Amino acid sequence: MSHKQDKAAKRKAKLKARKFHAEQHRLYQSGRIADALMDLCADVLPEYVDDSRGIDLVGRNILWRMGMVAWNIAVTGRREIDESSINTMKLDEESRRMVRDEVNALVRLKYKKYPDLRTSISNVSAVNAAGVAKLKVVLGDTFPAVSIPDFTDESGLLTPEQLLAKRKALGLSQVKFAAALNVSVKKVSAWEHGKAEPSEDEIEKIAALFREKVCCNK
Repeated sequence: MSHKQDKAAKRKAKLKARKFHAEQHRLYQSGRIADALMDLCADVLPEYVDDSRGIDLVGRNILWRMGMVAWNIAVTGRREIDESSINTMKLDEESRRMVRDEVNALVRLKYKKYPDLRTSISNVSAVNAAGVAKLKVVLGDTFPAVSIPDFTDESGLLTPEQLLAKRKALGLSQVKFAAALNVSVKKVSAWEHGKAEPSEDEIEKIAALFREKVCCNK
């Protein structure tokens, strides 16, 4: 082999090695981001999934696609979903409001739990892998680091939807939320179902709890 051919072979080998390592890194990132997205959606998974007749891939796809929307909002540095995106969905007003609140709660969780994962997701799919539901993601572009938006300026909670979104943004179950506020679980449930409203003192406690959580995450 001539010197020229030897150099060409080495360049080809280096290029092949770089492509291999790049692909391995992308596979690693795909797995890492899939695990992170599943974790973000875990708290609300029971609300969308019914495995009583086998693995519910449809319910998981719906939830994980909402999670993908929230993920991409966060990696681009925005606070919440664009209303125009919600309005294009073929849903009634009540359903659109629920989707908006759910997505916005997931946006906050993304900032809170995974601020350093900045690669967007271009597609998700729920698959049955040997009897276990798995999430596969297709990665999009990677964005530069962004400042975490300040969520502490939000006013007190008034509607059941806002209360539910706030609790989920904190990553708390009704039991833990009630304990943090020193109220009963029954009272929290009543708030979230519109059967009662928190007092001014309770609203302030909720706001303080949220501020504390956000500040601790910075």
